[in-house]
Amino acid sequence: MAPGIVLLIIGAIFTFALRTDGSWMNTRVLGVILMLGGLAFIALARARARRRTVVRETGRASGEQHLEEREVIEERLD
Repeated sequence: MAPGIVLLIIGAIFTFALRTDGSWMNTRVLGVILMLGGLAFIALARARARRRTVVRETGRASGEQHLEEREVIEERLD
């Protein structure tokens, strides 16, 4: 998640703090692109931090069919 925050900060600097425009690059557009990339990176990191897994087990216990279903939720703390 830290690289996404860094991209967000650098993009904000390019968008709001720099007032120079090159002949081939618009710094405001570059800043917006970097901020959007940073937000996407943060969103993906948060989505991967929480994962939901459903485990189903079937088997036979004394002639009867056994079905066990449980849900495992893992959360990673950064």
